[in-house]
Amino acid sequence: MDLLHFLIRVNEILTAGVSATAFALVLYLFFYNHESRVARAFSWLLGCVIIVYLMDLLLTDIREAERAEQLLRLQWIGIAFTPPFYIEFVRSIRLSVQEDRLSSWLRPVSFLLSAVITFLVMYTDWVVYDGMFSAGAPHLRPGPLFYPFALFFAFIALWGLRETLIARRRCYTRAARRRMAYLLIGFVAPALGVFPYLLLSGWSVGWSEMLLRTFLIVGNIAVAVMLVFMAYSVAFIGALTPERVIKHRLVRFLLRGPVSAIVALIAFGIGLTLERALGLGPYTLSFVSLAAAVIIAQLGVELSKPLLDLALYRETQPEVVQVQELSQRLLTTTDLHQFLENVLAALCELLHSEGGFIAILENGELRWEIWAISEWQDMRISPDAIAELPFSEVAKAQRQDRFIFWNGYWVMTIRDKAGQQLLGLIGIHAPDIPLPLDPDQEEMLEQLLLQAGAALEDRRLQHVVFEAFSPLLSELQDIQRRGSMLRYGGESAVGFALVKSPEFPQWVHNALSHYWGGPRLTENPLLDLEVVKRAAVEYDGNTVKGLRAVLSQAIEQLRPDGERKLTAPEWLLYNILEMKFLRG
Repeated sequence: MDLLHFLIRVNEILTAGVSATAFALVLYLFFYNHESRVARAFSWLLGCVIIVYLMDLLLTDIREAERAEQLLRLQWIGIAFTPPFYIEFVRSIRLSVQEDRLSSWLRPVSFLLSAVITFLVMYTDWVVYDGMFSAGAPHLRPGPLFYPFALFFAFIALWGLRETLIARRRCYTRAARRRMAYLLIGFVAPALGVFPYLLLSGWSVGWSEMLLRTFLIVGNIAVAVMLVFMAYSVAFIGALTPERVIKHRLVRFLLRGPVSAIVALIAFGIGLTLERALGLGPYTLSFVSLAAAVIIAQLGVELSKPLLDLALYRETQPEVVQVQELSQRLLTTTDLHQFLENVLAALCELLHSEGGFIAILENGELRWEIWAISEWQDMRISPDAIAELPFSEVAKAQRQDRFIFWNGYWVMTIRDKAGQQLLGLIGIHAPDIPLPLDPDQEEMLEQLLLQAGAALEDRRLQHVVFEAFSPLLSELQDIQRRGSMLRYGGESAVGFALVKSPEFPQWVHNALSHYWGGPRLTENPLLDLEVVKRAAVEYDGNTVKGLRAVLSQAIEQLRPDGERKLTAPEWLLYNILEMKFLRG
């Protein structure tokens, strides 16, 4: 392979890489930022980029002029609609930091103009005509309306750049200005990626194809980098999650998505080249290279996680490490169950017993938790019978007198680390070994009981922490939402209200479902509404009664005029709310 063919293949890989990057960013914004108007507008811009680059990929190695012209005209769908989506993008940015004062007619006129341009490209030669090949690159010739469109395209891009710069100046925080600067760096990326430059002057016969391919490679790299800069900035606008989560999630998504795709494409191209050089059959080594590249890329992302955390978190790394370790160390109910099963199995092995059980003490009552029994051993005690254990005798049992003989079982206590609080019981089916135990067995038994006690005590502490932390979740979400608005919105963020939350309908439903009492009413975020606090004044500051009064008043406002009817359509909503929730 000579240098020219190498550059051609590199350009093809980068073209596919830009398209994959744009598509991946659209997916990311759809799943994580779909409620942000800025993200939605940027996604449409990325859609234009995808169309243009996809057509470029389909044009690879095509030498039929008629087929190439069809694809080049289809490419204009993305080119023609880039200006109106730029306008939408700029409007959404302006709305995030200030009031939008653009004329209302600008949006429909811009889309109508793009639709007209697309129609003229598809069915006339007024904008473009006659496909041709220049330095191996197919392109159309400019028609009489192309240059006015090019001026309109450039004007919209420069105007949008200016408006974004103004929006940056209106940002109140240093972080917001920094991200707006990233947005400015990448703002022209969609325009650079979709505009058909060869229509302006073609490609001189005296210039080599190698130079053209070099320009295309540099341009594709620049467009990909700038698109990532834009997406990074857009991902923060209107996001309700902490910044560290957004950065980590976006970087890992890019590494697992576009970067892995580009690595796989490079491996596939290398495989194709080596197949020809080694005289192998087609798509033998290339598919193996592709599969290996995908696996290695994913492994590389996983192994690089500590370095990513160090680079992304920096000042907050110690706290983030603690949170990550906590999430990995937490004992779920399943984890505890499996651990206690292992402890019980080890005790049965140690004492040569055919089975046993573990019962946990909760709210002063023993609750059966785990059975361990050999295949040939019949269950000689039911879980319900555990409640009949001589609990008073067990509670008084000391460690030196650890066994209580009951119903054919040796029962032992599980206590906390201090040895004071009773946490549960372990019953072992009468083993075939004599008492007392030898020192080694005694030491092993002690260790197993300590491990079971530590697990139960830690699990109980976890429940206490979770119960204390649960009421904070809504407040933390509120803080994050306020932070996202204040970051860009300035004084507009002061108007933030709970009623703007997407969870507001669910909060209302929860309050109605526990109207006469229950945690969904007493711990409801609606208790923080000003209207509820004002209503609570009549009930000596009791906000729960205030919320109940507001809900009752709201339902009464839905009552139609006239005499009540159970079957009339206009009475249906009121009847359901009043009879179901207020009267039960």
